[in-house]
Amino acid sequence: MLRSTWRTWSGTVGCAPAQLVRPTSEDEIVQAVRAAAGSGLTVRAVGTGHSFNRLATTPGVLLDLTSYSGVIAVDRAAGHVTVRAGTRIAALCEELDRAGLALENIGTLGEQTVAGALSTGNHGTGLAHPPLSGQVARVRLVTADGAVRDIGPDGDPDLWGAVRTALGTLGVLSTVTLRCVPQFNLRLRLSDEPLDALLERFTDWAAQSEHPSLNWLPWTDRVTLRSVDRTTQAATPRAPLRRYAATLDEVRCGLTGQVAKAAGAAAVPWLTRRLGGLWPDSTYTDASHRVFTFPQPVRFLAMEHALPLERTADALRGLRPVLRRLGTYSPYSVLVRVGAGDDVPLSPAYGRATGYVNLTVPRTADQIEILRAAECVLREHEARPHWGKAHTATAELLAPRYPRWQDFQRVRAELDPLGVFSNEYVQKVLGPVTAPALTGVAR
Repeated sequence: MLRSTWRTWSGTVGCAPAQLVRPTSEDEIVQAVRAAAGSGLTVRAVGTGHSFNRLATTPGVLLDLTSYSGVIAVDRAAGHVTVRAGTRIAALCEELDRAGLALENIGTLGEQTVAGALSTGNHGTGLAHPPLSGQVARVRLVTADGAVRDIGPDGDPDLWGAVRTALGTLGVLSTVTLRCVPQFNLRLRLSDEPLDALLERFTDWAAQSEHPSLNWLPWTDRVTLRSVDRTTQAATPRAPLRRYAATLDEVRCGLTGQVAKAAGAAAVPWLTRRLGGLWPDSTYTDASHRVFTFPQPVRFLAMEHALPLERTADALRGLRPVLRRLGTYSPYSVLVRVGAGDDVPLSPAYGRATGYVNLTVPRTADQIEILRAAECVLREHEARPHWGKAHTATAELLAPRYPRWQDFQRVRAELDPLGVFSNEYVQKVLGPVTAPALTGVAR
């Protein structure tokens, strides 16, 4: 055990836990949880820190799972892979690729751990694809009493739903078994059109590609559309160089943000236009995981909300005048993705086809004002915030937006009645643990 400090990837959130533990086995996770509970300390688990809020912080015991990683088993016949919780998604995908397999859909950031991505409701894009929770076949969970539970769809349905997006409040995920598909290639194509024209046909556009997304710079009236679809074509020669066009765009954003600090917000649109033509065309074909993800070397803050698909266009219409009135601009574009509904109680996509609106800003106080202004607009459209990104929502606001909120709270109270896996931030967004007898719902 080490006494140390920990910070998120963005460097904007940190904590000084009483104990920082880096387990390398399930037994060590069990021992750490039992010891913490016996000492009256709270426990939070962390991965690579790609969250933008205080969800993982604790004054108690912090379990850093990044050394507890690696593939345990690949079952080609069943199409399953079992991994340790701290395995990075990129490392998992590379190993699956060597085995001729792939994950059906993932988000843009390969450096996240499997458990971290699952616990916060992470997702890719595509109306046929729910969040990562929809690809889970089984999990093993270390609970507050140090027991290890094997949980799957053949057991308690409320527990099975709750454990797949739980914000780390039900216990420590030890292993995750994911469903795989045969390896496949994706073709990425870019186009652009006027924003208003796109908004008029938003739901149709969302269905025209298997994995669509769009980027919009709020001071412009055009959007860049990304269409990503399966293909039998071979990988484009020098495909990795094409892939790094997205990374170059991150560097452009970082440079623009630095210039804006010195020259003021008015310089951002001008500089973005000047630098925009320097980067190579990023249309290419490659293995699925190398198209879904791209490196993100510039550190930033991000906020994302999940909206009913049919309200996403109106939300973007509402954002346009608000973002333009602020007098400051983020060098990053607004990213919009879509996804299938989910059956997981705390999934931001629960029960509805979803449009995801993501805003990214540099790590400065004036830029954070952009997120606050946008959050007010998005809330008016039944938005649910991403659990791992910046937002100011509380349990009082969130509970009415999740039809199965009490189902989750009942499972939480049964597995962790003393709040071992809670912290101040968890109590803000989920409320305190409530004993099952007080919920008014019988098991």
